[in-house]
Amino acid sequence: MRHLSVILLTVLLSACSSKTTEVPAHLKHVDQVLWIIDDIDNVIAHWENLGFNQVLDLDTVEARLDNINGDIQLRLALANLGGAHIAWIQPISGISLFSDFLASHGKGAMSLVHRLEDSDQLVKELDRLSLIGVDLLEEITIFTGRGDLKYTLMDTRKEGKYILGFTYGDPSPWQELTAENGHQMKINQYAFAIRDAEEISAYWAKLGFPEFQINHPVLGETRYYGEIVDHELIQGWQRHGTVAYEWCIPVKPPIVYEDHINKHGEGIHHLAFSVDDMDWVLEDYASRGYVNSMGGTWGEKGQPGSGRYEYIDLEDAGGVTMELLWNYTE
Repeated sequence: MRHLSVILLTVLLSACSSKTTEVPAHLKHVDQVLWIIDDIDNVIAHWENLGFNQVLDLDTVEARLDNINGDIQLRLALANLGGAHIAWIQPISGISLFSDFLASHGKGAMSLVHRLEDSDQLVKELDRLSLIGVDLLEEITIFTGRGDLKYTLMDTRKEGKYILGFTYGDPSPWQELTAENGHQMKINQYAFAIRDAEEISAYWAKLGFPEFQINHPVLGETRYYGEIVDHELIQGWQRHGTVAYEWCIPVKPPIVYEDHINKHGEGIHHLAFSVDDMDWVLEDYASRGYVNSMGGTWGEKGQPGSGRYEYIDLEDAGGVTMELLWNYTE
């Protein structure tokens, strides 16, 4: 009996330990978003019109990919969108995973990239992932003239709905850019549109991320392109790092997550930004021709814990939507 008790206690402690496993430090911060587009000048112009002028246009650059022969050409621009580091990549010549993504999914964000200390740490991370069955997809070097950008991309899109990436080395091109923007907005979430949470949650948990915390939000004043609707969603949350991940599962359309999946497939859907004055931002954007695609509220209006969300349709500005978030504070 005592032996059985020891076994049961060991199993219980093991289960508790697995649920509280610490997320690897490098996975707690997104260093960059690799965002594939078809017209870099158009995208820069749109985001500057939205108040984000921290952009470094590096023009046409050469890139070397390990899985193809010869270099390819890209248009490249780096941006800081309220604290989110963005690499806008427009394929120019040569067939690559960038051109393949554009052909298969259209313009949009392809990868979230995490920074490692050096090549030794990268080797250790690749070994760790290999042991759990995650293969290397591509190794890329982009020659910018201001320092080389190195990316190691993992084959995670099919099961995880986006490509997990790593980088290391000189971050100097990013140091020229700040998080300042016209409306003083700050990155609040990286968000995804998916069909079902269970298998995707289990997949990322296997890689070291937390399992999704599932929420069924009660929403109010729900609108879709100016019409009153009764849309519903399920949220899966990962709050493991400096910026939360929100996984959005459409339940009752019309809803923008369903639109994105139908057009681009499952994957990165929007960047969410916290705002101090929602109406001011919406009025400014409307005056510039941008459309409020969806919105609503949560919580008891005017009470702590309540808030408001609004989406801006930015399909023509690179295929990644913007969400604005305002939280009630006393």
